[in-house]
Parts: sequence; structure tokens; C-alpha cells
Amino acid sequence: MAGADRFSSLPPEVTGGGPVASSWIEGVHHVVSSFRGPLLHFALSQCFSSDQSVLLQRLLDLLLQKNSLETLNFSSYLFNCARVVIHLPSFYSLKKLKLFGCRIVLPTGFQGFECLSTLILRFVQISNDDLNLLIHISNSLTTLECLDIVASNDQPFSIKLSLPSLRYLKIFFDYDVDKVEVVSAPCLERASILNYTHSDFQKLALVTLWFLTSLVMVSSLDLGFDVLKSLSLATLPTNFTFPRVRLLKLSLKIRAMDKRMCDAFIWLLCSMPFLKDLNIQVIFSFFFFYFLYQILLVLDVFSLLHYGSLFYMQCSKSNGHSLDVVAF
Repeated sequence: MAGADRFSSLPPEVTGGGPVASSWIEGVHHVVSSFRGPLLHFALSQCFSSDQSVLLQRLLDLLLQKNSLETLNFSSYLFNCARVVIHLPSFYSLKKLKLFGCRIVLPTGFQGFECLSTLILRFVQISNDDLNLLIHISNSLTTLECLDIVASNDQPFSIKLSLPSLRYLKIFFDYDVDKVEVVSAPCLERASILNYTHSDFQKLALVTLWFLTSLVMVSSLDLGFDVLKSLSLATLPTNFTFPRVRLLKLSLKIRAMDKRMCDAFIWLLCSMPFLKDLNIQVIFSFFFFYFLYQILLVLDVFSLLHYGSLFYMQCSKSNGHSLDVVAF
């Protein structure tokens, strides 16, 4: 936080560690209110309780009055349902916002962020309507990360992205996510998909598939553990067709490789005729070289179907072993 050296003047009990006392928040409020000059960056990371929401809201409203904040990082490390409630004000000068471990509510008449380029939400609780409004109204976003978000009501997330400047998208598919669609993102360069290992594979597969069908122009794609497994177990609609994606680089993490996963892998690669760079990471396993053999068989089929468009492949094991293949 700008002016952080002024915390040295606070009483010892205000700067203590562990679950934070309300006096700590009041001390921060005092420092911010007495700070003269523009306040550009502010980070607050502590163990807050839900009954401290009012004090934290006063602090956020005070930061808004400064009218100069460019970076805000708020993290609450109590992992329970009684999250701190944040009524997010409109910081017009804000460029980077990171919220962790809180419940977000957009107030009536929320105007958004005119300059926001980076939005990172993790372990936050928010309604589907507020999440879509928050994303939609932030037209200058270049980076968007939504990880482990929880719906604050019974309505699951159905997210539509129309962001003209978005370059990087990272999203975590979980039980509360029904659909994610990239309607328009002409500048999108890289997308990452993550998921829980214990997720409903059928649902995850359909959410992933509909998401991938909207990634027509992305050049780099990262698929986390079990995404390929979920695709192999999916029962697809009879009329489902997967469009060709102008993907140049694919990074894939796997735990194992069976026949159905091989078929899904071939099907996935066949939708990427322009692929030039393939990176596969296998979690630590005694069967690494057996998996590697299966992967090479898949790539052999892929090369027959697409005349060897793949230029570079790296297959690595989590403990360091790797194999590089050039001009496959």
C-alpha cells in the first residue's frame, strides 16, 4: 500500500498477526484518511470475519473518495460460508482488481470501472447477475480470471463474454458453472480451463465443449487435469459438431490415458489443424513411458489425418523427465 511506512507509528496491537481485531481495521482507516497525496496502490490481506464487513466497507468507501486508486488487492483468509460482504463501489481510476475470499454485492446503480484491465476473482461468492454485470461493464479488460467462484443464490453461472480487449482468460469450471460462452473477444490470445477432480464429468464435459466451440480465434489453450477425461466420458448431442479452431499451441495435463481418452484426444486434435506446439504434462506415474507410447500413437494418427502440421511437442513428467519431438 502506498505510504505503508506510516504503519510503523501504529500501536502494536493494531499491527498484530492472526485473526485480525477490529482495531486493526480502524488503524488502517486512520492511516488512509490521514494520508496526503494520491494513493495509487492498496493491498489488504488478513483473516477477517463476517461481522467486520461494515468496517471494511467504510475503508473501501474512503479509498473511493481518494479518487486515484489504480490497484486494489483485497484478500480474506477465512474459508467458510460466512464471508466478508463487500458492496463493491465504482473506482473510475482502477486498473487492477483482485478479490479473494469474500462475498461481492454490486450496489444499485453500479457504474463499473472505465479503466480496469485486470480482474481476478478467487474463492468469492457472487450472484450470476452481478458477475455478468461486473464483466460486461468492464469494457477495457485484458485479463480475466474466475477461479473457485460460488453462486450466492440458487441460480448457477451462465457467463457470456463480449470483451473487445481481452487477451487472457482463465476460468475454473465447477458445480456452479452451467455455461461459459465467448461471444466476442477478437484480441483473445490465451485461455485456460481448470476443474475439480471430483466434478460431474458429464456436466464438465458439456460446459467445456460449449466453451471450446466459442474459442474460434484463440492461439493458445491450457487444459487442466481431468478435462480430457471428462471429454472422453461425455455423451454428446447427435447433432454436435466441433468447429475448427485456429489454435497454435495446446498445453495439456493428464493423470492417465485409456482408450476413450485416446479417442477424445484424436478428436480434439482434429479440430486444431493449425496446431504447431503441443505440451503434455503427465502427473508422477510409474506408467509414464506407457502413457508416452499411447500419446505417440495418437499423434501418429493425427499426422496421417492432417499431413504432419505439428512442429514441436514436449511431453514431461512431473518429476522432471521429458521428451521433445521436433517437426513431428
